[in-house]
Amino acid sequence: MSLTIIGIIQLAIGVLLLLFGQLRSMFLFLLLSGLFGGSASLLLPALGGSSMPPVQFALMFVYARLLLPGGGQLSKISDAFRANVVLALFTLYGVAAAFVAPRIFAGAINVTPLRPAQWVGGLFYVEPLQPSSQNITSAVYLVTTLLGAVAAYVVCRGRGGADMLVRGGVICAWIHGASGVIEAATRGTPVSAVFEFVRNANYSQVQQTVGQFIRINGFLPEPAAYAAVGFTWFVFTSECWYRSIRPRSTGAAAMMLGLILFFSTSSSAYVALAAYAAFFVLRLIISPHQLDSRRLGQVGMIALAGVLATALAMAMSPQVMAAIGDMVSDMTVGKGQSESGEQRLFWAMQGWHAFLASGGLGVGPGSFRSSSLLMAILGSMGVIGIGSFAFYLGVVLQPMRASTWKPVTDPATAISAAAGCTAVLTLIPPMFTSLTAVPGMDFAIFAGAALALRPALEAHRRHPRIVRRAAISEAGASPDGTLSSASPR
Repeated sequence: MSLTIIGIIQLAIGVLLLLFGQLRSMFLFLLLSGLFGGSASLLLPALGGSSMPPVQFALMFVYARLLLPGGGQLSKISDAFRANVVLALFTLYGVAAAFVAPRIFAGAINVTPLRPAQWVGGLFYVEPLQPSSQNITSAVYLVTTLLGAVAAYVVCRGRGGADMLVRGGVICAWIHGASGVIEAATRGTPVSAVFEFVRNANYSQVQQTVGQFIRINGFLPEPAAYAAVGFTWFVFTSECWYRSIRPRSTGAAAMMLGLILFFSTSSSAYVALAAYAAFFVLRLIISPHQLDSRRLGQVGMIALAGVLATALAMAMSPQVMAAIGDMVSDMTVGKGQSESGEQRLFWAMQGWHAFLASGGLGVGPGSFRSSSLLMAILGSMGVIGIGSFAFYLGVVLQPMRASTWKPVTDPATAISAAAGCTAVLTLIPPMFTSLTAVPGMDFAIFAGAALALRPALEAHRRHPRIVRRAAISEAGASPDGTLSSASPR
């Protein structure tokens, strides 16, 4: 076990924040660390070459801050575990299955290992199911997902936590978008060495072009991973903008990320953007008379501007527009006919075969390589895993609450609804790309935040200052410099 240079930098920042920072500053450190999914902070050669990513390393400092003597956070941690009890059950079963199931069902089915010792046999390589170090790694990742949700709950119940989530979301969106544009624009120049240095984890680096377009990686190892992180912050900033939470800054961040995701050449980005558009339309259908007419007008203007810009571009440069059309077609409709698409379908179906072979119990997280979070959970954790996870999604989203679908006056409730929608929608890319049954830290953070800020009245009674600082309406700061509450428009 050894620290990388990335880990040393994080160690220095984490120690400084422990000594001089506040909990919400440590939370921002956690959010920013999640942008570096292609990096490794800690190398773990004993676990088959696995490593600890920056976001999990930062989580250690968050808990060090939470558990400081005299911090008064222990009771909040207990409340957080109670609020996330369903996720805790999901995690406990996953950890138990990761250690026990591969031994029970060893040799019962042939699977593609999550990280094979040697890759032979082409696209559809398989070997008999057996325990591996990846079962341990997946179990650890499941535990850190639970701990991430608990930490986000505690932070967002504290002073300034909800406001930091929104401000941190805008910061993360711009950093993520800028890193992608800079990396793509400077590829092949000395600047590329900086990105290669940051992407120091043991992942396959995917950098290629689609037609005339350079694929966007940023600090991530592949375009799909970059698009997944970008989509998370796109949804959150879009939901905040729609609900009048810092609308100027969140709206600008959402528009920027939406454009970058379109040109990311990632098929998962296109599927995710289409799914979010469908969600937005569904919201219009469910409560057409209770929506923010000003926001709808702005959406209509953006859509009209997009149509006019597209028509103008087609008239001025038909070759470029044809190239864009071919690129989108290749990465969506044509993706399933490619070798990559066939391989991903094969990996996804392993979850179904593992589910049947285990009698609905699952063969354990980390036992096989998947390409879908849904099929990975089904094959790894069976009925208990998929059932508990679906139930937890319902608890987080609260689809029967009016605030899920329409803007509300209370800012804490608005942020809670934005975080809940983000937590669920951020799972769309992993549904087509995830190798394991681990939902991930982004999901955990937004799920924990959504539960922490709901119900709003209880949050207001316990922490009135949180609610006052949680969001800014379209009017911005009040005359005395304090943050004003969002109001329906």
